[in-house]
Amino acid sequence: MHSGKPIPVILDTDIGGDIDDTWALAFLLRCPELDPKLVVTDFVNNDYRTRIAAKLLNTAGRNGIPVATGVTAGKEATTGAQEPWIAGYRLGDYPGTVHQDGVKAIIETIMSSPDPVTLIAIGPAPNIRTALEIEP
Repeated sequence: MHSGKPIPVILDTDIGGDIDDTWALAFLLRCPELDPKLVVTDFVNNDYRTRIAAKLLNTAGRNGIPVATGVTAGKEATTGAQEPWIAGYRLGDYPGTVHQDGVKAIIETIMSSPDPVTLIAIGPAPNIRTALEIEP
């Protein structure tokens, strides 16, 4: 059993290829030791990836967690394996905050936090690279 203040975290993910990142986000939401402050996507087809994160947060009743679309770092794909689950779901359907600039959202979340924020990157890290270039 966890006692103490939850650790503020940002999840940087390329959710939507395989199911692993979707499971990781679901697990993070059930972890009382962690306090998710932002979920930011990257890699390719970022609208698709951000919609998956937003719909999962919405379904879990965690609309207070902002989502953000990050850096595209590869050839844009048209669809992904989880497309049927998000068919018809638009980012505008998410009642929480949606940031179009994921790198800026990472920087602002970290810089404005009174506590250290742990950055969990589970995929390619173009958002992290770009954030460090802007705000080392």
